[in-house]
Amino acid sequence: MWARSSILLGFLSIFSVLPTSVFAGILTTDAVSYCTADSAVDVQHLDITYHQSNRSVTFSFSIQAIESDLNVDAYLYLSAYGRDIVNLTIPLCSIFDGIICPLPTVNFTGYGTYPIPEQYTKDIPALAYSVPDLEAYAQLQLIRTDNNQVAACLQATLSNGKSTRQIGVAIGTGVFTLVALLVGLWHTGMVYSPSPAQYRWFDILYLFQTAAASGLLSVEYPTVYTSFSRNFAWAFALFYSSDMQNSIDQMRSDTGGTVEAAPDNQIVNNLVTSNLYSRNLVDFNSFTSPLALRAYIEERAAVVQSYFDDNSGLAHYVEAMHFREKNVLDTIFFFYLAFIGIAIVFHIIVFIVVLICAKAGADWAKRLRQMWWGFCGGNALRLCLIGFLPLWIFGFLQFRLGGSGLSIFFAAFGIAITFLPLLAVFILSILRSSRTYSTSPNISRLYTSYRWFHSVGVLYRPYRQKFHYFWFAPLILAMIARAGFIAFGRDQPWAQVIGNVVIEFILLLLLVITRPHKDLKGDFLIFFLCFCRMCAFGLMIAFIPSVAVGGIVKTIIGFVIIVLFGVPTILLLLGLFWNLGYGYWWRRNKRRIEDGLEVDRFVDSQDDQQDHPEMRQSVDANTFVSGAGTYGARQSVEPSRRTSVIEPIADRDSRAAPTHYGSPTGSVPSSPVGPNSPTNQLNDPYWRTSGPPMASAAAYDRAASGGGHYGDRYPTDRPLSSGSNRTNYYTPMSPPTSPIHRNVDEIPRASWRNSGQGTGYFARDG
Repeated sequence: MWARSSILLGFLSIFSVLPTSVFAGILTTDAVSYCTADSAVDVQHLDITYHQSNRSVTFSFSIQAIESDLNVDAYLYLSAYGRDIVNLTIPLCSIFDGIICPLPTVNFTGYGTYPIPEQYTKDIPALAYSVPDLEAYAQLQLIRTDNNQVAACLQATLSNGKSTRQIGVAIGTGVFTLVALLVGLWHTGMVYSPSPAQYRWFDILYLFQTAAASGLLSVEYPTVYTSFSRNFAWAFALFYSSDMQNSIDQMRSDTGGTVEAAPDNQIVNNLVTSNLYSRNLVDFNSFTSPLALRAYIEERAAVVQSYFDDNSGLAHYVEAMHFREKNVLDTIFFFYLAFIGIAIVFHIIVFIVVLICAKAGADWAKRLRQMWWGFCGGNALRLCLIGFLPLWIFGFLQFRLGGSGLSIFFAAFGIAITFLPLLAVFILSILRSSRTYSTSPNISRLYTSYRWFHSVGVLYRPYRQKFHYFWFAPLILAMIARAGFIAFGRDQPWAQVIGNVVIEFILLLLLVITRPHKDLKGDFLIFFLCFCRMCAFGLMIAFIPSVAVGGIVKTIIGFVIIVLFGVPTILLLLGLFWNLGYGYWWRRNKRRIEDGLEVDRFVDSQDDQQDHPEMRQSVDANTFVSGAGTYGARQSVEPSRRTSVIEPIADRDSRAAPTHYGSPTGSVPSSPVGPNSPTNQLNDPYWRTSGPPMASAAAYDRAASGGGHYGDRYPTDRPLSSGSNRTNYYTPMSPPTSPIHRNVDEIPRASWRNSGQGTGYFARDG
């Protein structure tokens, strides 16, 4: 019996000529399955490994013939990267002198080593032993010698133990993105930080989401790229849980959806019974010549090649991750809700820490406590960005698939909660940016409002004032278009590939024309990222079936695309280290208007802050008690307005406010202000007896505490706006009788603030 089984292993070892191992020069059977559901041979276990060094096969097996008196010949077809390696007929009874004819009908197991003749191995390319995700497969058919019918059919994928899909890559990129997000939150919490880490985290996440999305197209990917793209399934929240999938199946079944049956596969050890072939046996007597028979065998081999090479489409991607296609949207949506819950808990914990540290006197905690709700609002917008692309892609897919009404609702709701907040912020930002202060016409109100900048500002901080909307149009719109091409362009590979290329090309063109970022580094980085994405999608034209590019060429192109995603990853990793200490350990005092510089110096009363940020420059506040004094101080300020100037803030209609001398603040003296000028209030006897001038910061602090007086005005408890708790705003003691006082009342919701020993300024609310 052992002699017969040993000889039987001779034909089984043929499986290994292009047959998961980590040693060089080794090929193994990665998956063995039946080609037909009806088989006269029962293979319960089969592992075969081919060793290049000595051209030998090691094996272990458990096999038996179901029928008695079963005499067969073997037809073997082997292929790698679309090239025929072996295609031959093996008369088993003749080669082995009839010893294995008929096949044994008892179950027998064994293991051992068997040498393979060089004629069967000489055509194996050296690349097969080293390239990751070897694209090789084999088909073995056992044909009855008496009637030429298929007694058994086995097929296998072959592996050299190397793959571009690595759990370390998935974990590493996920941790990288999480750390980048936390660093960004830390810099945002520091309030005054100019670090790009506050928005660069999304460039990192979007890179990995794009890498995952690039594996969803209906093209014929090389296996090496299919495996690579699955490393980033985490970026779409594709985390598999059998219990969760069963619950989703039940939910969909109860809400009008259909639940597809599990694949009709019988798994015995590592063997799978597949329905790839018809259950009916083939009558080989119908072939009139050996050539016709060979043509049929090659045709069936082509079917196997199509089966193993069908690495295309969104459905194949998610099914390879063990998800049913109609379950994906629900899975992503539930994980997104879970992530929102985690974010809420995170903010509660941080708030408790901030309160404790603020009471302990930590300055950073006081600043963060002051802008806490803006901090939370900005992070809510970040949550919209995190779930935007996956929810839109699979939301569109759910609309196309239909089925469960609840799943369709989840798709619509997911799209709404990620888009409507961003749309509202975009519209409000456009309206707000159209309003400027007459005293600072070159500074958008997006960059002067404390609360607005520290909440909504997380979206437009990377860009120059002129292009503050670039985050939405075109970037958000581009993500919507990408999702549409991927989800609605199924089975249309040309539309999917060209659509994505056009999207990236338009973005690239806009980046070159507008240069929207606030510095050259930002323009260069985003241009480079966009260029890499465009090239990656452009190279996928070679994967379109109608282009008919060979397997080896497609594999090389797959490696090139991997590089196009790998190089930006390294660049962004280096940028994370740089941005970690940006503004604190290096590149100090490099703040721009887009970094919130004017928020510290141009505090709009509508912010209703309890405590204003301290002034950054000591300026004699006593020179601003009149329009003349203000004008004189302006002469020493550069046009960019990057100094701490406390001055009247008027609306766009530039309605004048009164000065101490009854002249509008916008008036300009006919002669320069000098030490002996009558318009210089330091010559006033009052000021000569009241002590030296005060710095603006000290004057403001004194005003905030209610100190000082100002002519015929007195402190009042009337708050400046409905949400303000501040007091000590100066108003006239009697109804206005002069044109000057009438002018004061014409300015709605305006009041004067005392800034110490007669110095002051006023601000508009709204």
